[in-house]
Amino acid sequence: MENENLIQQWFNDYHDDVYNYLVYYFGTKDVEDFVQEAFIKAYQNMNRFEGRSNPKTWLITIARNVAIDHMRKNRLKRFLPVSLLNQAAAPEKNPLEHVLEDETKRELYGLIKQQKPAYRDVLILRGIMQLTPEETAAILGWEKARVNLSYHRAIEGLRKQSKNEKGGAQNAAINE
Repeated sequence: MENENLIQQWFNDYHDDVYNYLVYYFGTKDVEDFVQEAFIKAYQNMNRFEGRSNPKTWLITIARNVAIDHMRKNRLKRFLPVSLLNQAAAPEKNPLEHVLEDETKRELYGLIKQQKPAYRDVLILRGIMQLTPEETAAILGWEKARVNLSYHRAIEGLRKQSKNEKGGAQNAAINE
């Protein structure tokens, strides 16, 4: 009964974080089955949680593994989030601003999809979800220095790609 209460509390506290990670990972909002699978696996493995890390990082690690398993089983390409900005459109924006913002997001999405998986993971966790280097390291099973270096290299890679692409809307968003 104690584990059920704890997993319920974690679900209430961290559902949105796990959901958002999976949305960014798959590039679709239809991830509720994966969220459920991640929490089921967490419940089944409660005895493995040693309390050395934050439950949030442990749950996102499980969600990441669920996503990787799904991708392996289906041999699909991994997708990145449609939105790097992760913020709702402000109601005062006019229609042209919405169109330009959506175009920028699509361009960034295309650039990030071209990054290698390790860079894509660190971009999602650090750049989009705004996790700390320590939390990102715990989720990926890396050292903090590797997280920082990979994040820096991923951003530089995006900048170089954006210079080679037509337009430049991505460059403005990458440099923000």
